[in-house]
Amino acid sequence: MKQFILKLSKDAGKLLMKHYGKIKSINEKDNESYFTNVDLASEKLILGRIKKKFPSHNVVSEESSPIDNKSEYTWYIDPIDGTHNYIREFPLFGVSIAIAYKGEVIMGTINLPCFKEIYFAEKNKGVYCNGKKISVSKTSKLSKAFVVTDLTLRYDKASKLNVLKKLKWKVYDMRAVGCAVYSYVMVAKGIADVYYTTQTNSWDVAAGALIVSEAGGNVTDFTGEKWNPNQGKYISTNKQLHNQFLKVVKN
Repeated sequence: MKQFILKLSKDAGKLLMKHYGKIKSINEKDNESYFTNVDLASEKLILGRIKKKFPSHNVVSEESSPIDNKSEYTWYIDPIDGTHNYIREFPLFGVSIAIAYKGEVIMGTINLPCFKEIYFAEKNKGVYCNGKKISVSKTSKLSKAFVVTDLTLRYDKASKLNVLKKLKWKVYDMRAVGCAVYSYVMVAKGIADVYYTTQTNSWDVAAGALIVSEAGGNVTDFTGEKWNPNQGKYISTNKQLHNQFLKVVKN
């Protein structure tokens, strides 16, 4: 399974780079976001191999209807996370693939092809970037925290602005990067201390949350409940800052 998912991630990343700057079609969905021919090609590659090797498994993928085979195994796929960045040739985008067993994510990978970085985590076995083990930061004061978020104001504007207002003067600095998978790995490797999002999808979070957790971090929803792929709102931290950050955004 490990070799399969890593090869899948690597090949999907190669496909993204092959078409980077050479997109043939951009289509609008939901009147608020876009997908490209490359999103579809990446998804086709990933789905095709999963269906061939694990035909009985369930699949949840961004650009297709869910496949429910009543299996105990479910794949979560984002063929391009950060599509809008990809369209603009802004290098913060990636491929996210994860598999869950009985509702709990047990393995996940993120490929950031512009940086030639592949992250892989397996439950209770740590997380690695290009084979090298990584871990979260040791920042312990919220006033020193470097925070990342998405801040896509097309969605859930009021809630996002409300959280920003609560964080005013409470943290050291913030960045909005527009790519969940990039944000997750920044926390996992200790570059950022906190990543939060007030609205996201299961395919965006499944691999990333496992990666942060296996790097020694903590991921919950905004009430402090342990994460699962379907909660929608998440706080991911280096663990030391989790309760401090949670207290601010809950008030």
